[in-house]
Amino acid sequence: MADQSKAIEEYLLGALKRLLKKKTFDEISITELTKVAGISRMTFYRHYQNITDILTNEMAEIVNELTDKLGSKTVVQHEGLVFIMQFLKDHASFIRILLLAQQQDILRDNISQVLAKLSANKKKLQNLNAREIDYYVRYHSTGLTSVIIDWVTKKQPETPEELATFLEKIGEGSNQS
Repeated sequence: MADQSKAIEEYLLGALKRLLKKKTFDEISITELTKVAGISRMTFYRHYQNITDILTNEMAEIVNELTDKLGSKTVVQHEGLVFIMQFLKDHASFIRILLLAQQQDILRDNISQVLAKLSANKKKLQNLNAREIDYYVRYHSTGLTSVIIDWVTKKQPETPEELATFLEKIGEGSNQS
């Protein structure tokens, strides 16, 4: 059943990508999406409530995969940043779909979740209250999201290694804990 659900999601994402080349996200109907994907509306509604759910579910799967691979790390060394950048590069086609759909907030919100976990033990945050930590995470996740969007839309002109090195230089790496 999980394989079938994943196949349905892949059909829908492929159809969504094709439709987004012709029209805006808000102009795409479920009827049109399911027709292009080759599935029934009933099948769609068994898995999703709306089209945004497809994107939200796929992003959640990607984030879960990333956090599983990172394990319980809360401070990421250079190799970890390179791993994260390579992971994002490997998922660039989905990020492009989010951007075509003008759903960058889904990306930013999920980057915020990962950053909140990775920032949990940063020394410079120890004296901040919960609201200040939220601001810290929001500030950094918005900037990091912008860098990722720029990197992905320009088809990753820097290698994951180069981008990780840049992020360390500006204070996103472990040297700034």
